[in-house]
Amino acid sequence: MIGQRVNRMAKYVQIGLAVVACVLLGLCAAAWYTVCNPDRYVPETVVYLQKKTGLQIEIQHVSVRLLPLSVRLYGVAAKNPKLFPPGYFLQAPEVDATIPWMPLLHGQLVIRSLVVERPVIHLISDPDGLWNFQNPSSANTEPARFSMGTISSLQVKHGTLYGSGLIDPSDAPGPVVFTAEDFSGGVEQLKVSALNNASLKTSVVGSLTVEKVIFGRIQLRKTHSQLQMEPAQFTFKNFTAKTYRGNVGGDFSFDFSGSKTRFNTDLRVSGVGINYLLAEFETGEPKITGMMEADMKLDGIIEHSANPLSEIHGTGHFTIRKGELTGLKGNKSLAQLVRFRDPGASSMPMSAFSSFRGDLDLNRQRIYSRQINVDFYGIDVDGSGSVDELNSRLDYKGNATVETRQGFFVSTFARLFKGADSQHGRLVFPMRVTGTLNNPKCSVVD
Repeated sequence: MIGQRVNRMAKYVQIGLAVVACVLLGLCAAAWYTVCNPDRYVPETVVYLQKKTGLQIEIQHVSVRLLPLSVRLYGVAAKNPKLFPPGYFLQAPEVDATIPWMPLLHGQLVIRSLVVERPVIHLISDPDGLWNFQNPSSANTEPARFSMGTISSLQVKHGTLYGSGLIDPSDAPGPVVFTAEDFSGGVEQLKVSALNNASLKTSVVGSLTVEKVIFGRIQLRKTHSQLQMEPAQFTFKNFTAKTYRGNVGGDFSFDFSGSKTRFNTDLRVSGVGINYLLAEFETGEPKITGMMEADMKLDGIIEHSANPLSEIHGTGHFTIRKGELTGLKGNKSLAQLVRFRDPGASSMPMSAFSSFRGDLDLNRQRIYSRQINVDFYGIDVDGSGSVDELNSRLDYKGNATVETRQGFFVSTFARLFKGADSQHGRLVFPMRVTGTLNNPKCSVVD
């Protein structure tokens, strides 16, 4: 009797083990099929992403690893909505996602880490304030059985980003305003649904490095910054960069909340070769040389026009040391003052200066200065005026003061010139600069 019970128990155990083995075999087969043929899920994934984003999504190939669960997508791309020119908002050769099992079993997709390799991103805005990563015709809803959670870590490696707008009213493609080449960085705890909702005051902080940044015609290299992302604003905080043989640092932000993108920046510049900087805006021989230090605040809106940065406003102060106003070489009026220069500067051209400093007020493409001081090695020029960026026209007035006290006969001779004067034993000449940057006209005696 006992032996029969033992035999029955052994048979039950064998049956149970066989069932368990079949289940395990089925799970292994399913896992093998999932790992070896994950492309069968590409259509469903594409449909989900299209419902989530409202954009037309492309995925070329998928691979899966079970332990730990990770998914690699190849050839990921998102096309521009119909309101925009044909093309892609995003193209990424590879995207890697690490996904924990437990939330997935409860119907929630939690991405532990997301790594995007070598993406190319084209950000385009239209005159109505819509961006090409948005689609107003889409309800942007998720399947009820499958909700998107928080991305714990998002990393981008060696990406390229372009920012531009459509020209109003034709909606023709406008010039590229912002470029970031070879950028890498990341953020933590990114909740995509919160970033898409401007009413939620969500802020995500990360870091960013960019090999080359171009804003308008200004170029920066080796940029490092903290990155702060909000629903309608990106801020590059405490950034540092190399630029035109010098250094620059400060804060830079883009505000996307209105129909036109607004930017704001607070800059500190040191050791910049002013001639290298000006070469971005003009051709031929540089009009000013020397090493510049400056602090500036710039802001404005990015227009939907062929000249999108025409509405820049700004204020600041600058100092340029040991340079030359090359456009004044050979100026006959300025040459009259050569006899009054410091003896040690006799070998230098009259257009050379030891320091050039002043204030700046940029408004409607014209630069105004309430106070400018140029030290031509013993001849101190103080004045004010403006320069028009569109046609480079100059209009400056001031006085040139000879710093060294002059003898009686020199002072008397100087009084024969119209407008010349002697103040406390120093000669003072009225001065005016007109013409253009390419062809300035300096009159020492007005």
